[in-house]
Amino acid sequence: MNSLRRLPINRRLWLIIAMPVLMLVLLGAYMLHQINTDLYAGKAEKTQHVVQTAVGILKYYQGLEASGKLSREQAQQQASEVIRGLRYAGQEYFWINDQTPTMIMHPTNAKLEGQNLSALKDPDGKALFNDMVAITRSQGAGPVDYRWPKPGASEPVPKISYVELFQPWGWIIGSGVYVDDVQAEFKSQALKALAIGVPATLLLITLVVMISRSIAVPLQQAVKAMANIASGEGDLTHQLDDQGRDELATLAGHFNAFTGKMRQVIRQLLDSAASSTRPLARSATSPAQRSSTASNRPSRWSWSPPRSTKSPTACRMWPRTPSTPPVKCTLPKSRRARASTISMPACCRSTSCPPLSTRPWR
Repeated sequence: MNSLRRLPINRRLWLIIAMPVLMLVLLGAYMLHQINTDLYAGKAEKTQHVVQTAVGILKYYQGLEASGKLSREQAQQQASEVIRGLRYAGQEYFWINDQTPTMIMHPTNAKLEGQNLSALKDPDGKALFNDMVAITRSQGAGPVDYRWPKPGASEPVPKISYVELFQPWGWIIGSGVYVDDVQAEFKSQALKALAIGVPATLLLITLVVMISRSIAVPLQQAVKAMANIASGEGDLTHQLDDQGRDELATLAGHFNAFTGKMRQVIRQLLDSAASSTRPLARSATSPAQRSSTASNRPSRWSWSPPRSTKSPTACRMWPRTPSTPPVKCTLPKSRRARASTISMPACCRSTSCPPLSTRPWR
C-alpha cells in the first residue's frame, strides 16, 4: 500500500488499465494459439475420417473378392478407380501405395504410378514414403508431415497427411491437407478476433484516459494553488473549478470558501489599520497644513449650526470607509459667544479640526 503512495495518481490509474490490457493481450495470444492448434487438429481429424471412409470402399471390394464375385485383380482395379475419382474440400484427393513402397494410384500425378518411391525425398530431405511404411507397420495408421506440391503447381508446400494400412491387400491409402490452407483459415479467424479485440481495447483506454484526466487535472490545480498559498505568494483571488458532484468538486468548493474568508479577514485588517493610523497622521501635521488640507477637501466636512447658546458649534467629519463612525470637533469655549456668527468654512478650518480629542457624532 505504501509503495503505491510513491506513485502519482495518474500513474496508478494507468496501472488500472495496463493490467486488463495485458491480460487481454495474453488471453488473445492464448486464444489465437488455441485456434491454430484446433485448426490443425480439426484438419488432421477430418483427414483421418475421410481416409477411414476410403478404407471402407476397399473393404467393400475386398468383400466381393472374398465372395468370389470378383477376382483380386478386378476388385483392386475397380476399387482404385473409384477412389481415384473421390474429392473432398474442393481439391483434396486420395492416393494408394504399397509397402515396398510403389505407387499404385495417384489421381493428380499419374507418372508416379508403378514407380518405386523409396528414394523420393521432399526439399527438406525427408523420405516421406518410407516414413509412411514405417508408421503403418508399427501403428497401422498415423499422421505424416512433409512438403508436397499442390495440384497444378511445382513448388512444394508443407502438408500433413494421414495414412492407413489395408492389411488384406497390403495397400497404404492416404490423404492430406496443405498447411498454407490451414494458415489462411487461421489468419481469417485471427483478423476477426482482432476486429473485436482492438476496438474494445481502444475504447477501454479512452475511457480510462478520460477518467484519469477528470481526477488528475483538478488535483494538480488544487495542489498548485495550495502550494502557492503555503509559499506566501499565493493569489487569494484564484478560484478552483467546483462544477460537479464528486469529492474533487467538494474540495474545490471548500478551497474557494477558505480563500474568500481569507480575503475578508485581510480586508478588515487593512481597514482597521487605515482607520487607526489616520488620527495620528492628522495630529502630526501643523495647523496651517490641517487648515490647508481641510480647505482643499471641504466635502469631507459638514456644518452643524448651534441649537442654543449652550450648544457648541461643531464640524462633522465623514470617514472614508463605512465601517468607521463619523467624528466631530468643537470650537473652544472662548469662541462659543461668536458661534452664531461663525460660518461653516471658518469652523471647518479652525485649529480644532480635525481634532485630537474627538468623539463619535451623536
